[in-house]
Amino acid sequence: MPARKTPPTPDETLGASDDLPSLRGLVAFDVTVRLGSMTAAASELDTTQPAISQRIRALEEHLGHPLFTRQGGRLVLNACGESFHAEIAPSLAHLCGAVTEVRQQVRKRVPRITIAAGAGFAHVWLRPRLERLEQAFPECAFTLLPIDRDEAPEMQHADIAIRFGPPLANDHGDTLVVQECAFPVCSPQYAQRHGLEEGLTAESLARITLIHLDLRDSRWLDWPAWCRHAQLPVPRLDKAFPYNNFPLTLNAAVNHQGVALGWSHVIQDMLDDGSLIALTPHIARDRYGYRMSVRHPNSALITPIARWLKREFTQLAGPLPPDQPLA
Repeated sequence: MPARKTPPTPDETLGASDDLPSLRGLVAFDVTVRLGSMTAAASELDTTQPAISQRIRALEEHLGHPLFTRQGGRLVLNACGESFHAEIAPSLAHLCGAVTEVRQQVRKRVPRITIAAGAGFAHVWLRPRLERLEQAFPECAFTLLPIDRDEAPEMQHADIAIRFGPPLANDHGDTLVVQECAFPVCSPQYAQRHGLEEGLTAESLARITLIHLDLRDSRWLDWPAWCRHAQLPVPRLDKAFPYNNFPLTLNAAVNHQGVALGWSHVIQDMLDDGSLIALTPHIARDRYGYRMSVRHPNSALITPIARWLKREFTQLAGPLPPDQPLA
């Protein structure tokens, strides 16, 4: 009988003289990709932009290959960077979650509520509200899970799940909390420069720069689908700049690089502070929107949290009546 092969040890896998890159560098790279700039990453990690730049350069030197293409003052993730980020991002999220979990274990045990949502929604809408959510429910701890696949176990097992799309055929427990409303967005400066104050037309579509979210997910409108619903000619996308996540597209639009598609409520904060303006026409598909499901709908602990989130969506004033349904 042949001898059973044993899996290689970490030392055998990496080689005696090799080692892993700095965790700080990996985190700096991940946050920069998610937020779209080193300045935003520095603010998120409570450090300076030069420190973030130094960490990313050290990571690139360790890997022996650049991760970004530097075009003037703008960073563009290259193919190697996209592939590397797709590989490390889930592991970093699990690692950060494990560290947080251990820290919580040595503190006073409190109920931990998991909220799962699409990555773009989690970063643009949910995360900025986390502090107020924690203040509203100080007796609870919260974990936000950026999950893009409805069938993912983390989405299925979350205490509260927020997803986008039509109703699921096998899920009768979700509630439509806000109807879809999709429209073009850009910075006020870009709109003025290109004469877009009256909205998009066939003529303007042919001459502006479109910022393209390259998700290949049928739930979301892309430029061709949006144009068909708006009864506008479908533009050529060979000159459209593709991004692989929603926060990056919004960051590009804020920085006057073109026109992106936005969804109401998710980008409302950016509309309110004037970073972006909404252009016409606005498109709403029947039965599409943001839906919330609660794993334990009769829980006295989770139901008030779900009501708080719905109130943030609908911007209702004052508390909801105790017997008002979430729908």
